[in-house]
Amino acid sequence: MANAGSSALMKGEDVIVRADTLGYIISGIMPAGPVYLTPDSFLIGECSSRDYGTLRADLLTQFACPQGWVFPDSSALDSVCLYIYYTSWCGDGGAPLALTAYPIDREPLSADSVYGSSVDVSRFCSMQSEAVRRHSVLAASVPSDSLYSSVKGEYVPFVRMRLDEQYEKALFAAGGYPSQEEFNRLFPGLYITSSYGASTALYVSSVCVTVHYHYTFPDASQPSGFKTMADHKALYANSEVTQVCRYTWPERDRVFERLSEDTAVNYILSPANIYAHLRIPVEEVLDSIILGVGNREHAYVNKAELVIDVLNGDSRSEKDDNWAAPAGDMMLVSESAFPEVVRTGVIPPDTAALYASLTSVYDSDSARYCYFYSFDMAPLFTGLLRDRNRDTLRMVLVPVDRTYVAVSSSSSETSLSSVRLKQTLTATRIRSSRNSSSPMDIEVVYSGFTDTRIGQ
Repeated sequence: MANAGSSALMKGEDVIVRADTLGYIISGIMPAGPVYLTPDSFLIGECSSRDYGTLRADLLTQFACPQGWVFPDSSALDSVCLYIYYTSWCGDGGAPLALTAYPIDREPLSADSVYGSSVDVSRFCSMQSEAVRRHSVLAASVPSDSLYSSVKGEYVPFVRMRLDEQYEKALFAAGGYPSQEEFNRLFPGLYITSSYGASTALYVSSVCVTVHYHYTFPDASQPSGFKTMADHKALYANSEVTQVCRYTWPERDRVFERLSEDTAVNYILSPANIYAHLRIPVEEVLDSIILGVGNREHAYVNKAELVIDVLNGDSRSEKDDNWAAPAGDMMLVSESAFPEVVRTGVIPPDTAALYASLTSVYDSDSARYCYFYSFDMAPLFTGLLRDRNRDTLRMVLVPVDRTYVAVSSSSSETSLSSVRLKQTLTATRIRSSRNSSSPMDIEVVYSGFTDTRIGQ
């Protein structure tokens, strides 16, 4: 059976299998403009890195209210508080971080608009008065405020800040919230930012404004004939309302210029939006394959592995630099599809994007682990052989988070359901195409068969 493949060939036909390493790639780094970031997980605070400068993160958001909800009769207000739930932090968890919030009192946020990460806050907020008093927190300390999550099986810390009295009264005086539009007019939202501290940022999972109140109702079992109950209503910043994650990075241009001078290493930073671009001359790649096989129509690319070596893969446990860790997942996406991904977060088709996770192997010669991303480009090159497309492949290497869902309840198979740009602090250093020790390349195995009878 070992010769079953060759025995099926007709007389005069030969099978050719070849392997090659193609070093035609040209790589560099590129800055991206404002990006659309989904605010289901975001940063609030400020972090500094000795290599990449300072990143400041904050949030503009509306709050959702249930339509038609009203306060019970005989209700009395106790307080209205802003709750900021966070899962972890970056930077120095022992350094003080002071948070505050300002009312959106100028242009309202619009559900029909797409706001980028560099939005001008002054369009929406005058910052003339605080909606909540400044509150300090130590992220790494055992939080005095925390809520047990049955889903996560752990306590989730939060920051609690009381709203200014005038906003408390306005929210309660309405008596209820007949619609989201009317609620937005009453309470257009908040701009939440850090007012002190340059060493810590919180990874925030959710934000809500909660109205705490009590009400009295008749109860014959009570000596007074009445019973008082305490209750609350939480109004969350969720997907039903507009949220805008804003990032500012004053040193960006200077850092980008310095990083561009390093021709041996390419840098990929999130959420700072510095990415690596790759240029793959398709003509040279296809010519190598066709020359090896001798016939385009009978050529097949069995393997085309783009291996990207990561130079700081073992730094994920380091705490001395906020941007020390490389990204866990990368997307290699065509430049033509990249703007739509940035703007909407829509998953590009398989022909426009490839994915890879950070992987490691142990190198016994150096007695250390080597880290890399591996992209399977075989289907792409096989398709290019067939459609005779010789345009240069222009692609962008972007850090992402991927979400998978089960295909069915009876199967362990999963499918990709969402891709979003990485919103946590990561810095990935990769060997470039001009790296002298190990340049970026593509390992190719291709095959085909030739008919020596042609031309006889």
